[in-house]
Amino acid sequence: MNRYKAEEARKRREARAGLSELEIKRLDVDEDRESLITDLARKIHIERFPEEYDHYHDSIADAADRSRGINPMSVDYIAKIAEKRRRDGVAPLGDDGMPVSTDSWEIAYREAEAQLRGGSDD
Repeated sequence: MNRYKAEEARKRREARAGLSELEIKRLDVDEDRESLITDLARKIHIERFPEEYDHYHDSIADAADRSRGINPMSVDYIAKIAEKRRRDGVAPLGDDGMPVSTDSWEIAYREAEAQLRGGSDD
């Protein structure tokens, strides 16, 4: 078991210490639900805001530009994404093409919660 998994197992044991069987089951259900929401939110975020993952495909030169605060994407692409983000009601990307806030993640998370609840986000 690697350190991360061992640490997670330790935290899990500590969170359940002194709880009744029913309380442990409730905690397990809550953690499972949170995991489902987070996984779905990640998928929604990738689908709705793929521009926030563009840096994964950067060449060495592109990564160097980003580290200097320069967005290596084309001017047309930058403008297109800025307009898309404005319509979506999220903050524009920074000068380096990276997100400057978590508002897109919050939208994806709320959408995931609504989908798993089976209702609308009203």
